[in-house]
Amino acid sequence: MQRTLNYGAMPSIWVPLPFLLTAPCFVFAAALLLMWQGEAALVSRWTPVTLAMTHLLTLGFLTMTIVGALFQILPVVAGTAIALARPVAVLSWCGLAGGTAVLASALGLGLSPGFYVTAASMLGLAGLVVLMAVGAAISHRYAPAAQPLVAGVRLAMSGLAVTMGLGGALAMVLAGHGTLDVLLFTDVHAFWGLVGWIVALTAAVSFQVIPMFQGTPAYPRALEQGMPALLFVLMLAWSAAALLKVPGLQLAAEIGVGALLATYVATTLLFFHRRKRKADIGTCYWSLAMACLALAILVHFLPFERDQRALLTGVLVIAGFGMSAVNGMLYKIVPFLVWYHLQCDARLGRERVPGVKSIVEEARALRQLRWHVVALGLLLASSLAPSVLARPAGLFMMLAMFLLIRDLGGALRLFLRLRQS
Repeated sequence: MQRTLNYGAMPSIWVPLPFLLTAPCFVFAAALLLMWQGEAALVSRWTPVTLAMTHLLTLGFLTMTIVGALFQILPVVAGTAIALARPVAVLSWCGLAGGTAVLASALGLGLSPGFYVTAASMLGLAGLVVLMAVGAAISHRYAPAAQPLVAGVRLAMSGLAVTMGLGGALAMVLAGHGTLDVLLFTDVHAFWGLVGWIVALTAAVSFQVIPMFQGTPAYPRALEQGMPALLFVLMLAWSAAALLKVPGLQLAAEIGVGALLATYVATTLLFFHRRKRKADIGTCYWSLAMACLALAILVHFLPFERDQRALLTGVLVIAGFGMSAVNGMLYKIVPFLVWYHLQCDARLGRERVPGVKSIVEEARALRQLRWHVVALGLLLASSLAPSVLARPAGLFMMLAMFLLIRDLGGALRLFLRLRQS
């Protein structure tokens, strides 16, 4: 179905932009941590530094960009604005950025239990604000063509709520309040955070942005509408089986999730071969993301040692799928925001506004992609040989993020210079 985009409903550029520009700094911090700690960061998924890096990437980078993108996409695609978008964005950004920093510090540096309570409070407040604001927005009337996006956002928000609840409970246990089967609940927390929140919402957004930016056919309605609901049901079944210790049902649910995600990957890659325009750098980022998600599905069912399999799968989903997709979207969204808001500035003549493709040239994005691919390859290899490759992986990840920060910062400087001239 043809999407009708309501660009006039865009919020102020200062609503999504702080999220999108801050997010790469958390990856930079994770890379510095990896260079500092080396082998300890990738020898096991249970080491404090590994947990700190994981949350810097999942909360500080992926969730930060996802939330910022929602403030932008929902009004334009669904025609449903988030009420009080500016103060809501400020409050959620402060809670998410501050809570992530405190949590990563508490995990990585072994700080006192009070820091876990502080982190849980800040992140819980940010999550609650986002859930309420987005939930209220998508409860109103929206464009009929946006129904798959809205349904995907609803279910991903449910995944976020589950992830938040489990994460808060685990933080309280680390702070010395109450008892839980930490290993089991950490597995459930990670499953909901990675699949029920990050993968689910990235997929829902991709149903809109891949046909729009990459010129592919629209996704089949059955996949757009059925994937979020079926994924949610399978995840509920998996969680129940894990908590009740029913391994047969748990494996069946895992196979179902893998088959569903493999269908999504295969459809996307097939559509890239049927696109209506020449491939650009965004296609490369999305193709890499899909290849990593497919490889993560495969690795999950291979007979690796459990901890090593979890590390490899985590690297593929977080750094391979999530970061690749988000990097590609940042190179599309930030230049477009700068261009659009300059176009709408009555004080500037149209002839003074640069073309959207010249705000961040494609050659810059291609350079960042190459460094990102090297960093990703080293991260995967480091899971197998951490003592040798962990620090080189951190170095290349830091360099890749430096390029992203430089390119997005250049777009911001251009915007400010033209607005102030």
